[in-house]
Amino acid sequence: MSTQYDVTEPVEIAPGTFWVGKRDPRNIFHSNSYLRVFESNAPGARTQFNVLIDPGSQLDFSVVAAKTAKVLGGLDRVSLVHINHQDPDVGSSAPMLMSRYAPKAHVLASEDTWRLICHFGLPRNRFVPAERYHGVLPIPTGHELQLVPTPFCHFRGALALYDPQTRVFFSGDLFGGLTPEGAVELEATGDEWPGVRAFHQLYMPTQIALRRAVETIRALRPAVELIAPQHGRILRGAVMHEFLDRMANLPVGLDLLDDSQDSLHAWTHVLRRVLALAVDISGPTVETRLIEDPLLRDALDFHEDGPVVRASGRLTLERVLEVLTAHETQSLANMMKMEAIAAADQLQLAVPRLRLDEGHDPGMLPQ
Repeated sequence: MSTQYDVTEPVEIAPGTFWVGKRDPRNIFHSNSYLRVFESNAPGARTQFNVLIDPGSQLDFSVVAAKTAKVLGGLDRVSLVHINHQDPDVGSSAPMLMSRYAPKAHVLASEDTWRLICHFGLPRNRFVPAERYHGVLPIPTGHELQLVPTPFCHFRGALALYDPQTRVFFSGDLFGGLTPEGAVELEATGDEWPGVRAFHQLYMPTQIALRRAVETIRALRPAVELIAPQHGRILRGAVMHEFLDRMANLPVGLDLLDDSQDSLHAWTHVLRRVLALAVDISGPTVETRLIEDPLLRDALDFHEDGPVVRASGRLTLERVLEVLTAHETQSLANMMKMEAIAAADQLQLAVPRLRLDEGHDPGMLPQ
């Protein structure tokens, strides 16, 4: 059973290590930011050095900033900002933070990541390239952080951090996942695997990259006790070891490009589960949407006992989800997405690609 935390406040997940992210119960995709406060009374050492890990999106900035300031007493006390990889949801808030609120802070990333995040408007003279430190970053308090490249998880320049003092591994996108709507808890219980599997099959390029990352994590000393990903829930104890085993054997990306004809019966099962839920939510007319959709005419057959997938199983399910969730509320759309994830996981099928935004309708060009 996981520990219950008040996610409206900063949460200390390990000594001097705080979760300062955002949890919106309406969403199924959450971002985590972390704050590591290093303190020392040693002669000649700096008394405090504060590292903000994966500061998050500009959209989450107010929440992350408020929680960070509550721990530190002010954002100006942030010493270093670590950005795992180039995606905007990982670090697009960093320019505002560093230019306006933390003018002395530096940014730590790999050179590969910097080549892209520099276009956010980050100052070059405050960039600390990870490659300069050959695997170990000395902290002015006398502590250290291990710099752990996790190439192609999911970006070639992805850089994880390991804190050997607390035995917390900050993994970036690796081990991140989707969670059911309303489930804002921080610690994994083991039921999260379908959402973790779905996220990785959507974004990770190949199983080889995952297997190499898992081997790297297992080789760290002292042994890792907690994995803190950039999305979803933190992992510790038996759940962490179970997910490490599963991750090393998870087909993703390039491993899933070919859709076997043998899987069409299984995709039909997924389709019918999702459609049954849609009927419960919106009524029996929802099947008409599928019948009338021109993009599904060559992919589905409609029989008396229900629709049958006859081609391109995963692609067909992706289109089905688009049709069924169009014009639904965010909450109802999330229910259908999570049903598809659960059904695909049960049959060990590649997860359909899902929209992970907040369900708002996209804008249109002015006429």
